[in-house]
Amino acid sequence: MKKKLKNVWLLGLVLLTAALVAGGCGKKATPENLLADMDKNSKEVKSVSSNMKLAAELGDDTDTLALNLDADITATKKPEASHIKGKVGIKFGSTDFGTDMEVYQVKEKDEIISYTYIQDQWTKQTVDSEENVLDEGMYEGFKKAYKSFELKKDLVKVNDKKCYELTGKVDGGLLSGIIDQDMLDSVTSGIDLDADGMKDAKIPCVIDIYQDSILPARIYIDMKDVLAKLMGDEYEGLEVDEYYVELTYNEYDKADEIKVPKKAKEAADAGGGLDWDSGDDDNGKAKTAPAKQSKELGDKWDSYTVQIGEKVVTLPCSISDLEAAGLALDTEDTPGDTAVEADDYVLAYFVDKNGNEVMVDLINTSGEAKKAEECLVGGISVDEYGLSEGGLSILFPGGIAVGTAKDDVLAKYGETEDTYEGDSLHMFTWSDESSYFSQCEIDIDPETDNVCQMSMTRYE
Repeated sequence: MKKKLKNVWLLGLVLLTAALVAGGCGKKATPENLLADMDKNSKEVKSVSSNMKLAAELGDDTDTLALNLDADITATKKPEASHIKGKVGIKFGSTDFGTDMEVYQVKEKDEIISYTYIQDQWTKQTVDSEENVLDEGMYEGFKKAYKSFELKKDLVKVNDKKCYELTGKVDGGLLSGIIDQDMLDSVTSGIDLDADGMKDAKIPCVIDIYQDSILPARIYIDMKDVLAKLMGDEYEGLEVDEYYVELTYNEYDKADEIKVPKKAKEAADAGGGLDWDSGDDDNGKAKTAPAKQSKELGDKWDSYTVQIGEKVVTLPCSISDLEAAGLALDTEDTPGDTAVEADDYVLAYFVDKNGNEVMVDLINTSGEAKKAEECLVGGISVDEYGLSEGGLSILFPGGIAVGTAKDDVLAKYGETEDTYEGDSLHMFTWSDESSYFSQCEIDIDPETDNVCQMSMTRYE
């Protein structure tokens, strides 16, 4: 595995300059470097304006169904919010139906509320999590899947800007962050883009990356073969002529604050709206007692130890080790029988009884395909949002946890291999020179100077 290059950013330069350095300081453009830098630069983005197109056409000897979606999408990180506005067209037999569609997702009193306008009516619902085009988990997944991509020799253009182009096939589970499934369900009568079959599939994907900023320019996903398999198993004689999603990133860090119009709130509350509140109350969340550091937890980052509650695991570990610590595989996100190819991995979530989430890398180090539930745990990542339900404490070596002060982290772990200090996020990485996937990353919120996210991987 190629080692991460040392930090070349000059202290005090703005984000644009940092991005230019990442793309043009003599570093060779490879899928590994481009996807790693794209992931890093994307974490610094505050907002994005984009366009999503979806087209599907399928049918048999008697009927044809065609779906077209063209929507402009704006998303911001602080505050977390998104706005989708576009048109949906559906053709089925002699029926030709088109409608305007608009969706706002915003946080209100620590809940994520979705306001949806479809067929001349606003509805309102509480959703479990926000899905938007700033999905950092997807970018991190692309980075880890760099071996799946090839770099096109010639540059291409997106929005009249020069771009690198990567082509390959990726796990369908990586792509769920692109598409708001709740929004699509409301207009497609159940074409499920998050089906287990999609998660298990290898899906053709094209990623264009702006040459100047090393940020996503366009992601094109060809799901024709996946839909043919998903639907063909249920409907004999069904043929799929087209099924793709194209997401084009137009502008970064130029969006205004996203606010739900007063008329949308009033209409949703007035009668037509459906408020599907889960009824959870923050006052009912479990309290997180300060964790007492176990003697089994290492002091140095490269001990690859993680304390979950009172149990300490050493990476790579078994799934049963996480289960013994009170965590269970979220099979809705990643079914236990998900296929993992030899020397490959899948991202999965493990949850505790209170609903806290920990993201893990399930790795297959054998020479043949395995089910996800038979794999090892090669990576653990946790952030402040994943622990927001309370009642779960996780410590990295030396007692480092979400909320630990930056100075304490640096005092414990020493000189970093890679450091990036942007306006909204500071990233510190310690790596083993012998393996790209043996490392620890601690992210700091510059507003508080405390840990907001931490991850550790060890595949060997």
